[in-house]
Amino acid sequence: MTRLLVGNDFIEELDDADEDRRATARWYAKRTLFYACQGDVLVLPERPAEAFLTYVTSLTGTDASTLRIVAPPGGLLSADVLRSAELRAAVRAALAGRPVSSVVMLHPDPAVVDLARALDLIDAVPGHDFISQGGGALVNSKAVFRALAAGCGAPIPEGAVCNDPGSAVRVISGLFERGWPVIVKHEYRQATKGNEILAPSDIWFTPRGAPRSVTLTDRAGITNHLEKHWERLTTCGRYRLVVERYVPESDTVFAEYRITDAGVEVTGEGELVYAPTPSKQIMPSQRLTHDQLQNLLTHSRRLSEQLHAMGYRGMVGHDAVLTPDGEILFTEFNCRTTGTTHLYSIIGERIVGTDYPEHRVILEHVGWKVPSFEAAVSRLNAAGLAYDPRRRVGVVMSEDFDPAHGDVFFCAIAEDLDAAAACESRVLSLFPDS
Repeated sequence: MTRLLVGNDFIEELDDADEDRRATARWYAKRTLFYACQGDVLVLPERPAEAFLTYVTSLTGTDASTLRIVAPPGGLLSADVLRSAELRAAVRAALAGRPVSSVVMLHPDPAVVDLARALDLIDAVPGHDFISQGGGALVNSKAVFRALAAGCGAPIPEGAVCNDPGSAVRVISGLFERGWPVIVKHEYRQATKGNEILAPSDIWFTPRGAPRSVTLTDRAGITNHLEKHWERLTTCGRYRLVVERYVPESDTVFAEYRITDAGVEVTGEGELVYAPTPSKQIMPSQRLTHDQLQNLLTHSRRLSEQLHAMGYRGMVGHDAVLTPDGEILFTEFNCRTTGTTHLYSIIGERIVGTDYPEHRVILEHVGWKVPSFEAAVSRLNAAGLAYDPRRRVGVVMSEDFDPAHGDVFFCAIAEDLDAAAACESRVLSLFPDS
């Protein structure tokens, strides 16, 4: 049965994003192709290149000729575009009267619910009542995360949610006095882009998880910094600032769950590597002990059950840090289809096989500099590195070419982490001048 897949990387709270963010949204949405099955209709901010469409569907076994892609002018699935009569007419024409089993969106956005309602598809949207009342913004707030995590007993770093610079100065100063560096987070920004690490002058460490780190010597320095940057850190005060202890040399791990009317189920787990921003993903986790993994899964299940009780339906990724002392501390959840979901659910389970966690390791490399998507695929094939379905090892391209950065993402799939890392190194040598 036909599904309607909406590649929306925006929620209404981010409609005022700059062109760089909009370009990222156009690029990010193309991974929606990995989820496509026979006869699906996809709504994307722009039509994917034929090379990427052909590549993905050849891996997933989807007949590309059965897909219908709607891409409105302007390259953005904003709330206004999703609610426009023009888009609704184009989607209705693409569906051509076929029944729709489900409406799947990357972000839980009220504008997508309105689109489904206008097309008489509201019953195909899980959790539509919750989303229509702003629930998607609620459950993607890093501030709300801290409240829910504390409420269900999930361990989180010391810190607080701050509504104004004065309260942030107080919390940061208190953490500094205990000898701890601090990470501050925009309530909604993704992929570390809204993060900043602040540290006393006498502490040295390798910053991970933020594109920027700042040394501040005293309370006056903290005050001056926040007064100067408050608008950037909070989008002109529209959103709250999360302040929490930063634990140097920690590793980041995650567990994802699917939340349905029937309940919650774990769907994947792994590691995120930062240098200092996202650089790799590894699935399943190679670093956690059995007890640490159970700790991660136990608390993330409790958080997922809270979200289920609130009315949220969809994917949720729970992020945590594994400290040098072996402690698991939860840092945020992301109630949306994440940049990890297609790696384990499609590349892992659908392409490699449902038993991949027991027999294979997936290592995604972020940001391989290449001339083009086609050049990268051609070079992989020539080097004998392309994924071999018979041996279940090799390289799968996990993202399209990003023209803003001149790179692609790829997954090295191998029997163990050492073999995956060796494969990654071979791939990175294919364009030595890039």
